[in-house]
Amino acid sequence: MKQEAGKNAEIKVILLDVYGTLLDMSEVEKKVNNLMDSRRAYIKWFDLFMQYCFVDNCTNQFNDFLSIAAATMEMTAQLFGKAVRKEEIESVLELFKHLPLTEGVQDGLSILHDLNFRIAALTNSPEKTVIDRMERTGLVSYFELVLSAEHVRKYKPCIEVYNWAARKVNAAPNEILLVSSHAWDIMGAANAQMQTAYLEQVNQILYPLAPKPTFKCSNLAQLASHLKI
Repeated sequence: MKQEAGKNAEIKVILLDVYGTLLDMSEVEKKVNNLMDSRRAYIKWFDLFMQYCFVDNCTNQFNDFLSIAAATMEMTAQLFGKAVRKEEIESVLELFKHLPLTEGVQDGLSILHDLNFRIAALTNSPEKTVIDRMERTGLVSYFELVLSAEHVRKYKPCIEVYNWAARKVNAAPNEILLVSSHAWDIMGAANAQMQTAYLEQVNQILYPLAPKPTFKCSNLAQLASHLKI
């Protein structure tokens, strides 16, 4: 685990991304790749998915998260020359309700809880979907709040989402540590003056022109152990 930049305030709130950070997206990746018969399909779909979330931000329109997921999966199928039925797309999106925890999450949350950090989640996904998944994994007891960008009608990394989250947890932005495996999420939070922790993953890389994260580590347990010092 490497600290990249000096902390600018005492951390009071740990604000966690959900999909790809707390929950492992591997099963979705396998399903999309199989559906499109290509090992590149998931990466292309996820890129389009995020791209059109960001397009909504820039064009002052709002489509719900799962509708964008479905629409961009149709686009991905066209790119790969596949005829994908609506039921097949729905079966992929259904996986969002059942994804397993990413390695180190349970231990990391336990350490953070024992250290008396306030813990909340900030996601682009529907609030109900995330809360239901956390209830079934037993994680919900660790969280003070589960915050969905759907209430702002914008998506991360739009700065309004982070500013709204800071108000909801009643903390100054620089007292919040945003934890994510997505480089664009780290960049958005940093530009909102939050401290950031980047959890490294395969096929993810930091944007060189963005502010460096406060911390960089391999998983949540490693980050939590460092904050324990």
